[in-house]
Amino acid sequence: MQRHLSMVYANVLLVLRFLRIHVKASIATFVILLLAWTSYVVTRPKQAEYVTAIAERGELRQTVEAVGIVISEKDLALQFPSIDVVSKVFVNEGDQVKAGQRLATLRSGSLAASVAAASASKQSAQAQLDALLEGSRPEDIAIAEAQVQNKIASLNAVKQTLSNAEDNLRTSEAQLSVLKNEASVGLSGQVSTAGSTIGQYLNAAKTALLATQGVFNANDVQDAVVKGVPAGYDPMQHNMMAAISAITSLQNSLSIADYQTALRNFDLTRQILLTASDSLNRAYDILSALPLTSYFTNTSKETNKTTIATQKATVQSALSSIDAAATSLRDASAGYDTRISAQQAEITSLRGTRDRANADILTYQTSLAIDQAQLDLKKAPARKTDIDVALARVRQAQAELSRAAAQYNDTILTAPVSGIITKVNVKAGEMRPSSLPSVEMLGESPYRIEMFVSEVDIPKVKLAQSGSILLDAFRSTEFALTVSEIDSAATDKDGVSKYRVKLDFLSLHENLKVGMTGDGEITTGLRSNVISVPSRAVLDPPSPAGYGGAGNGKIVRILNADGKSFEERAVTAGMEGVGGNVEVTGVEEGEVVVVLIKQ
Repeated sequence: MQRHLSMVYANVLLVLRFLRIHVKASIATFVILLLAWTSYVVTRPKQAEYVTAIAERGELRQTVEAVGIVISEKDLALQFPSIDVVSKVFVNEGDQVKAGQRLATLRSGSLAASVAAASASKQSAQAQLDALLEGSRPEDIAIAEAQVQNKIASLNAVKQTLSNAEDNLRTSEAQLSVLKNEASVGLSGQVSTAGSTIGQYLNAAKTALLATQGVFNANDVQDAVVKGVPAGYDPMQHNMMAAISAITSLQNSLSIADYQTALRNFDLTRQILLTASDSLNRAYDILSALPLTSYFTNTSKETNKTTIATQKATVQSALSSIDAAATSLRDASAGYDTRISAQQAEITSLRGTRDRANADILTYQTSLAIDQAQLDLKKAPARKTDIDVALARVRQAQAELSRAAAQYNDTILTAPVSGIITKVNVKAGEMRPSSLPSVEMLGESPYRIEMFVSEVDIPKVKLAQSGSILLDAFRSTEFALTVSEIDSAATDKDGVSKYRVKLDFLSLHENLKVGMTGDGEITTGLRSNVISVPSRAVLDPPSPAGYGGAGNGKIVRILNADGKSFEERAVTAGMEGVGGNVEVTGVEEGEVVVVLIKQ
């Protein structure tokens, strides 16, 4: 240990000595490092800081707030919010009425039907949600399982059909090969001689044609041709040349592998011999018709006619022999052809069976996949997104029901407070007057609250909505109110257009004075069991086209688990409530949303 301390002390002395010697260099180095560190601190990118909030589930209340003032107005002029035919009048002048009692109603047939339809839609949406939460019934699952098993059995049966068809096809193809081999062996003798026979008679025909050409090339015959100019001479010569060319071509390409080839070559040879025979017949006729000349004497004519007649007989004999050989081979092969054709027809049928089985397999595989997917869907629990969609439908249906009910309630005139009816200006069956109040009454309570609401908030305010006021004189007491009147025309209030709303106290209160003021509010909306986030977290998307398939053109930024990044999610924004929170669909309870980004 002492030795170690001595070494440390020695090293410190060396450092101090170095610093004394290199003071300027050390100071410069320190200053450079300090400047570099300061530059890094100043210029380094700052990490973004997120101001966040938690998506909460609960009740959301929407209110309209304004300053309220206590006024004295015992005489109440009650009016329907809409104009229509009066259906019934329930009171007369001098009647004592209670708060909430019906005074008169307007015609409301279609509105009542709308309430009934909205109620039915709400019940249907609720039933769909309940069915989704309950899942598929065991009976439905059993039916789906039976359908899957039935498709599996059908698929296996078709696969067996395919296997049998393929086995039978292989057997039939092997039998066809045996038949063809049997025919080849049985007809091998005739097939082997067919080539020489065809060659022999082609040579005979070629010789006959060349000999006939030699006759017409002789000087004496040419002298008669030139002088007589016989009709058909040139076509005859052309046909003989064509026949000779066809014979040469067939001789060069003659190859006989089986009896079918032999028969085809027999037929082709027969056609060539027929052409040659026809050419020789024409040659004989032309020669016979040539005029005698000093060179082409009668002796010469008869000699050449005999030559051509001999060639005609040779070709005709070859034609008969070819026909006999072809007939013999065709008769011998007829039995084989019948059996081979029958076997080929069976092969064609088996191939059709195989192809149909393959197509049926694809059909059953697709159908089985669909049935299996439907079974899995019935067994799987409902997805959170599906439940949210069904719940949103229920809320939408409830909102439609509330709207229809509010419209229906507009056809019912009720007493806002207890009191005495002083005048009734409507009669059943008449259109309610637009200029006069429908019913006038003297309220028991001498006080009301008057509020002036901005034109932005006035569409939210409806008759019979509940409200409250906290008067400055009674800070510990919240007085319950109900909306009883809404002015249809704006009033200029300090240079701003506002709408007067009058509210009645739900119960009598002592010690109220005209002119007392306080903070009043009217509850214009209430949502239960909804997800809400701060309104500042709900933004317009930077590119609306990218969010056209979801939400209502709004997004929220969901903070990722790393706390350093977020994802943008399309949402549907609903009612905005007290405190700056807004109802959203598309965000889960407990998710962290980004409200503000500080750079």
